[in-house]
Amino acid sequence: MNKNHKNTIIYLAAMVVALLLGACSDGMFEEGGQQHSNDRIQLSGDIEQLAVTRVNDNGFCNGDVMGVYIVDYDGGTPGTLKASGNRGDNVRHTFDEPNYRWNSAYDLYWKDKHTHIDVYGYYPFADPESVDDYQFEVKRDQSKPSENGEMGGYEASDFLWGKVADVAPTTSVIRLPMKHRMANARVTLVEGSGFAAGEWAGTEKTVLAPNLIRKASINLADGTVTANGSVEATATMPSRSGNEWRAIVVPQTVKAGETLFSITIGGVPYKFAKNEAFTYMPGKMSNFSIRVDKKAGSGQYQLTLISESITPWENDLVSHNATAKEYVVVNCPTAGGLQEAIAAAKLDPAKITNLKITGEIAADDFYFMKTSMSSLEALNLKEVTIKKVFGYSSAIPTNAMSDTKLNYLVLPDRLEAINAFAFSGCKYLVGSLVIPEGVKQIQQEAFCGCSSLDGTLTLPSTLKEIGGWAFSNCSSLTGELTLPEGLENIGSYAFNDCSGFYGELHLPNSLKGIGEAAFSGCEGLTGSLTIPQGITEIKNRTFDFCGFNGNLQLNDGITEIGESAFANCHFKGELVLPKNLKSIGADAFSLCTFSGTLHLPSTLLSIGIKAFSYNEQLTGTLEIPEKITSIKFCAFYQCKNIAGLVLPTNMETIESSAFSDCFGIGSIVCKGAYPAYVKGNAFDGVPKDNFTVEVPESAVAQYQTAVGWNEFKRIAAHHELVCRPSIACALATEHKQSLIVDAEGEWEVASKPDWCEVSPASGNKKTEVTLTINAMAKNGSSREGKVVFRLKDEDYTHECRVSQYGYEYGEDQWLTLQKATKGKKGGINIVLLGDGYDAKSIADGSYLRTMKQEMEYFFGLEPYTTYRGYFNVYTAIPLSTESGVGTVNTIRYNRFNTTFTGGVKLKADYDEIFAYALNAPTVTKENLNQTLIIMVPNTTEYGGMTQMWTSGAAIAFCPLSTYSYPLDTRGVVQHEAGGHGFGKLGDEYIYHNAFIDNCLCKDGCDHGSAFNMYKRLGWYENLSFTGKMQSVPWSHLIFDPRYSDLVDIYEGGYMHSRGVFRSEQNSCMNNNIPYYSTISRESIVKRIKRYAGETYSFDDFVKNDKREAGNVTRSTGRSGSVGNVNSGMHQHAPVIHRGNPLNMSKVRKHR
Repeated sequence: MNKNHKNTIIYLAAMVVALLLGACSDGMFEEGGQQHSNDRIQLSGDIEQLAVTRVNDNGFCNGDVMGVYIVDYDGGTPGTLKASGNRGDNVRHTFDEPNYRWNSAYDLYWKDKHTHIDVYGYYPFADPESVDDYQFEVKRDQSKPSENGEMGGYEASDFLWGKVADVAPTTSVIRLPMKHRMANARVTLVEGSGFAAGEWAGTEKTVLAPNLIRKASINLADGTVTANGSVEATATMPSRSGNEWRAIVVPQTVKAGETLFSITIGGVPYKFAKNEAFTYMPGKMSNFSIRVDKKAGSGQYQLTLISESITPWENDLVSHNATAKEYVVVNCPTAGGLQEAIAAAKLDPAKITNLKITGEIAADDFYFMKTSMSSLEALNLKEVTIKKVFGYSSAIPTNAMSDTKLNYLVLPDRLEAINAFAFSGCKYLVGSLVIPEGVKQIQQEAFCGCSSLDGTLTLPSTLKEIGGWAFSNCSSLTGELTLPEGLENIGSYAFNDCSGFYGELHLPNSLKGIGEAAFSGCEGLTGSLTIPQGITEIKNRTFDFCGFNGNLQLNDGITEIGESAFANCHFKGELVLPKNLKSIGADAFSLCTFSGTLHLPSTLLSIGIKAFSYNEQLTGTLEIPEKITSIKFCAFYQCKNIAGLVLPTNMETIESSAFSDCFGIGSIVCKGAYPAYVKGNAFDGVPKDNFTVEVPESAVAQYQTAVGWNEFKRIAAHHELVCRPSIACALATEHKQSLIVDAEGEWEVASKPDWCEVSPASGNKKTEVTLTINAMAKNGSSREGKVVFRLKDEDYTHECRVSQYGYEYGEDQWLTLQKATKGKKGGINIVLLGDGYDAKSIADGSYLRTMKQEMEYFFGLEPYTTYRGYFNVYTAIPLSTESGVGTVNTIRYNRFNTTFTGGVKLKADYDEIFAYALNAPTVTKENLNQTLIIMVPNTTEYGGMTQMWTSGAAIAFCPLSTYSYPLDTRGVVQHEAGGHGFGKLGDEYIYHNAFIDNCLCKDGCDHGSAFNMYKRLGWYENLSFTGKMQSVPWSHLIFDPRYSDLVDIYEGGYMHSRGVFRSEQNSCMNNNIPYYSTISRESIVKRIKRYAGETYSFDDFVKNDKREAGNVTRSTGRSGSVGNVNSGMHQHAPVIHRGNPLNMSKVRKHR
């Protein structure tokens, strides 16, 4: 194998996935620690040396081997490299040239998704017995070439070492920088005077390096090389290329006066030495240029040192010159003459795969290669000159080789520009991309879509401009993206979706412009980011979906930050915004992890939707600048730890979800004399009764009644004094209500209506007081007033609004709406109660009308119509301080704390409800579990649901409905109260198109086991788990001629389409139509008879049974029939509580 180190790049890509451990996702490991096959890691590396030339596209050839160690961290502490016992011990990696990848000897995986690693690599591969004292020896004969699978002497001597530290689990390719750890001695003999034409070339010349130690001890943990042993008696024989000799040397010092080089010219030996000691430096080249002159007459040679330097290691001229990339070399003497030159060489252009061009070419030659050389895979332009194009002395023409099958590319040494689309769409290009020194401009889409480039990108120091989309979708490029100082402009989408780059991105100070989405999707970029002073605008999506995890430093000259500019990054630390900033676009900082207090500059004019959403670690008080008039949708959504909020004088609108889920807000100060319009759920999740919203004194009443603001229960001019609630109401009877006066000092009642009393009338700091609204004439005129509290030292005041309405019934007075006339136990009790009805809604008569209407709806459907005489029906006047019901985001001071919890779920203080119901005339602890309580919340926004206890007790929540038939208020009462609450019937509607015993619905679907429990309680007689006619509860009805036209077996019910069976196609328990199925009616009648102390008879049931109500045909539920209405969309399955309300504390205490 003939090998060459030139511009060597090591790619441990595809298969090296095994090495560096894959994704940092929760799904990395299956149960039991089994790794997924796609979790292997990608590792790439390059030799850090000057990329002066590029003879080869790939520095290694088939069969080359390197060794890799992987060491786990211990928490935050780096692990120690050991000879064995590491995560990876000297893992052999072999280069597979045909597939252009490195194959590891075995696969390695991350320890877990949190543990970091260090990666060590070295070349050539060996079997070190020690990692801190690896014995290595450079070869004596380094002129020996590689052959028959054996490394040449120079290559075998060139020890490379690299380390990448503190690598977190990642899907990105991890770059392992390899460095020359030996020294390099380079001697160049330069032809001087006195030689005849051609004589110099024919003169015998040799160079040897004597007086050197060739053995070394290497520490693989840090790459340190130490000379070991004595000076060898024989000289080292360098590798030669033309008039240049190079020798790999162990870093060491040669004594003053000792011979450094033994040089033989024309058979005459010469010794080269220095008067002072000379040190060979690791990783450096020691360069000596010696001119050889031939004296006239004597023919003797004179050697003169003309230059000496120590420089970085340059690309090697020997070894690794892989034969797999042999080029057809064509000299093109005239620009535009490539076709003729190939023809003159008697070559078929369509069959050339690897081409190296010398001479001069032009745009026509690129067109010829693109259209006529269909097999071309490798193109070497290193030594070519391109004819002047559009002001550039040398430029790759527009569309030069776009969308071709090129695999490898070497750009010219002399080049100033790469024009638009030059290599766009070259999706087969692989390896690294080196843009040569001298290039000033890379135009738009020059390399766009070169998705297989899987090495590093090297940009020249001369570069001024990178055009739009220049490297967009070069997703496999890896390593650090180094932008040269002097770069002035980066176009839109220039590096969009270059997800393989990693490490910190350093933007040069010379930069004047960065285009839209320039680095969007560069998810491998990490660390901090500093925006240079020359940048005044961050365009839309410039850095969105980057992986930055350090600090963001913005310069004060920035005036605009565009939409999604930094969205989905992971910046941490405090965000310091530019002092002259005017606008922040939508999603600009969404899903970042900034912390500390966010200070918005006074110059700010607008904040876009979702601008700071999901910044959960922001803290402190957020003060909105005076020039901001609107807080947009979700602007600060889920900024969970913001502690306070200050809104400016001219705030006009706060849009939906602007501060939703800002759970930490504990203070709000509104400077505006007029309440800002609050849309929808702007403050959902902000606690409404935990703190005082401070507003101007003149605007307290306006804020207390304004939409959105009225959800806050404490609104005052000063947080130092507030009472809660700040509202009270009463009917004609005396009403007592507790208030909490929260003061930061002594307070007193400054004034009050003469029909109100406050006790105590003064106090110090937080005090509970009793507000008494005195009785008035039953039908007296309504009256309103204010109780004014005053903080003595500050003269601050706070008002509690009070009102009273005349009404014929008193608070908590019980009314009998119907008295039972049948049964042996004095009747079955139904208690109708409302919640969220304040004094006004009760006094205007609407409350009592509602209760009576609910009663009529309940008895409007068979069998309740026929058996109505068995029931007592009671209602009372439970007074609520406020109208309506609460939600998870609103608070209502209502009598029974009825609250909407989400979906269609309603809950309340059940203990309070049962205890209250025990005050009804015939309700006792003995019959409480057979008493049906119908709760009518004062709302039309939510569907009905029933809370049931295994003891038989039930509270049916039946809100008023604005839906049309059959989901109207009647349908809700008959389904919830008549069906579930009293009848103990199951839902027949369908949510899930699945078997009930194999359903994966979001509830986790324990419906099957729950169904069996209800059956054991004697409930749900209208449903069955079996479809066998002899086993269903209604088997006796199927063949009864009085019912056989309706009753059968229909699959589907209890929310599932399969595995549950019902008796009739349609019923109230299916879609709320005014009709209970026959088995449902029978089950209800059985319960009535049992509660009433009477014996049930099927013949009596049939005799009294009526089925004419509603649509009872065998409807298929098609369009136009009631069967296509799914009541489940507006109602919720009952919630079943284990236990007995008699064990609740308030019920136990009730007498």
